[in-house]
Amino acid sequence: MNVRIDRLRLQAYGMSPEAAREFGRLVAERLGVLLEAAPPAPGTGRLAGRHVQVSWPAGEAPGSHAAAAAAEIARALRGQAAGTEAAR
Repeated sequence: MNVRIDRLRLQAYGMSPEAAREFGRLVAERLGVLLEAAPPAPGTGRLAGRHVQVSWPAGEAPGSHAAAAAAEIARALRGQAAGTEAAR
């Protein structure tokens, strides 16, 4: 299965630029693993946009919630209903 993501835009409020870059890298890495393990069904179509928000206490490492953000994005790409947690 070939999955192509043209753009993945993350907004990381309250993070330093370095932490935000690390968070983005970790989300993309985990998303790749999730989609390789369980790709979207053929013909699922395109996902034009999706808002996902994951909050956590200030001071936690960026990787702490990258897995949650990646899982929520993967669910959206697979066409499943998104959870109520919204990636920050």
